[in-house]
Amino acid sequence: MTKIKTIGCIGLGTMGKPIAAHLLKSGFSVSGYARRDTFFEEEGADLIAQGMNIASNPAELASGAELVITNVLSGDDVADVLLNRDDAVIHGAKSGLIVMDHSTIAPQQAQNIYQRLKASQIGFVDAPVSGGGAGAKAGTLVAMLGGDPEDVASLFSVLSCYTNGFRHIGGSGHGQVAKLCNQIAQVVTISGVSEAMRFAAIHDTDQNAVLDVMMQGFASSKMLELMAPKMISDDYTPGMESRLHAKDMGIALAAAQKYEADFPATALVSGLLDEIQKAGWQNRDTSILYHYLKNI
Repeated sequence: MTKIKTIGCIGLGTMGKPIAAHLLKSGFSVSGYARRDTFFEEEGADLIAQGMNIASNPAELASGAELVITNVLSGDDVADVLLNRDDAVIHGAKSGLIVMDHSTIAPQQAQNIYQRLKASQIGFVDAPVSGGGAGAKAGTLVAMLGGDPEDVASLFSVLSCYTNGFRHIGGSGHGQVAKLCNQIAQVVTISGVSEAMRFAAIHDTDQNAVLDVMMQGFASSKMLELMAPKMISDDYTPGMESRLHAKDMGIALAAAQKYEADFPATALVSGLLDEIQKAGWQNRDTSILYHYLKNI
């Protein structure tokens, strides 16, 4: 198996920029493409200083890469930069290129992209990650991988640069299934934490004391640990913007409809997140669910 040395990165925002920085620090030759023209003159200038090369479009970036990593918002964005633009990755890629997508998109979209790239002898691995911007900066993300075993195996040395765990879940789209499972459990839990903290507040009970004892019992969880202090202090600085969780809950519900499956808690929380978007809190942390409860 040829060891990957040259990597192209598309999407250099909250997740993509620190991932690219880890790759540069690890000695990979890294090129970047940003859809915003001024990116490398402003917040991306430090990536240039660290050795990143600039590509003018996705096709040019792909032409010199063995691996392309995408970190964009939606499935349509992934398809756009990989397939649908006149200067998309597929138009510049050499046979044998592998694409690894860290975006959270619908499983069926991932499978469709996989099939279209495979027809051009390009590998595609859906590899959504958990850990947020803080995990990306710390290099402690967890990746969930869907795709062909040989493609997945070739990515291990790359993933080890910015994750502390990754797992091949199954075929194309199964990485996205795992990520949506993660999001369902995570966001429903955040909603539960917000109600627990609100319940303490309306009874004029010390919320910090309640949090401390909950962390020692069966209710203990990462979301309780991270979100309850933000709720107690009314600090909604985003670790994960509510608009992203709203997007993911919508994707999960739409995917479930294919199987005529009912997910009442997911549907309820999705509705609450939609209300938060309407209130203009789309760029606030998802812990804003607590603030919403205080004001309805």
